[in-house]
Amino acid sequence: TIRMLLLSAGWKEHDIAIAIGAEGLDVAVPVPPDSGGARDAFFNLLAFAGLYTSVISFVLLAFAYINRWFPDAALERYVTDESFRSSVRWPLAALIVAFPIFLWMTRLLLKEMRIHSEKQSSGVRRWLTYLTLFVAASVLIGDLITLVFSLLSGDITVRFLCKVIIVFCVAGGVFTYYFSSLRKPIAEQGSLHRSYSLGAIVFVALTIVYGLFMAGSPATERDRKIDTQRLADIRVIADLVLNHTSDQHP
Repeated sequence: TIRMLLLSAGWKEHDIAIAIGAEGLDVAVPVPPDSGGARDAFFNLLAFAGLYTSVISFVLLAFAYINRWFPDAALERYVTDESFRSSVRWPLAALIVAFPIFLWMTRLLLKEMRIHSEKQSSGVRRWLTYLTLFVAASVLIGDLITLVFSLLSGDITVRFLCKVIIVFCVAGGVFTYYFSSLRKPIAEQGSLHRSYSLGAIVFVALTIVYGLFMAGSPATERDRKIDTQRLADIRVIADLVLNHTSDQHP
C-alpha cells in the first residue's frame, strides 16, 4: 500500500526501494557496482557532447543552406560558390563524426538502463539532462523574443523566418525528448526513442547528403585548389611581365 501511494504521488521506483529499505532494514542497501561512477559519467558526458556538437553543426548547416536558397545581395560572402563551400565544410565534418557517436552512446546508455533501472536516476545523467533542458528552454525563449522583436520592427523576411523555424524545431525537439525521458520509466520509453531517433537520422542524413553534393567530392575540391594555385601563378607572371615592360618603356 505504501509503495502504491508513493508511486501515485510521483515517486520513482528506485527511490521507493531505497526509502523502504532504509526504514525496514538494519543494514543499509548496498549501491550497485559503478552506479553513478566514472564509467557512467564518461558515457553520459560523451553522449551529451555528441548531442551539442551535432545540434550546433546541424543548425549551422541549415543556416548555410537557407543563405544559399535565399541570397542577400548585401551580404557578399554568401554570393560565391567558394564561400558557400568553405562555410559548410567544418560543420559538415563535425556532424559526420559527432552524430554517430551520439547515437552510439545513447543506445549504449539505454541498453544499460534497461538492464539496471537504477542508472536512470544517475546523478550525472540527471544533471546533464536538466542542463540540456535549461539550454533548450533558453534558446526557445530567445528565439520567440527575436521573432516578436523582428515582427514589431518590420524586419520579417523569408530567410529570417526559415532560420527561426529551424532553431525552434531543433530546440523544441531536444526539449520534448529529454523532458519526456525524465518523466517516463525506461520500460515505457521504447516508442519515444524509436520515433525521435528515426526522425533525427532522416533529417541528419538528408543534411549531410545535400552538403556533400554541394561541397563536391574530395577529388573535385583538389582540382579546384590546383586551378586556384595555377591562376595565382599566372597572375604573378603577368605582374612580372607588366613590371618588366614598364621598366623598359618609361
